[in-house]
Amino acid sequence: MEIGFIGLGKMGFPMARRLIEAGHKLTVFDTSKDALGR
Repeated sequence: MEIGFIGLGKMGFPMARRLIEAGHKLTVFDTSKDALGR
């Protein structure tokens, strides 16, 4: 499944990581360049 994810803050990053670990393909967006580098 392909999922779009907006926001990789305190809550979004762990959620996105779990989705990736579950085998989903994510396209992510965050206004902070630091968040995208994690």
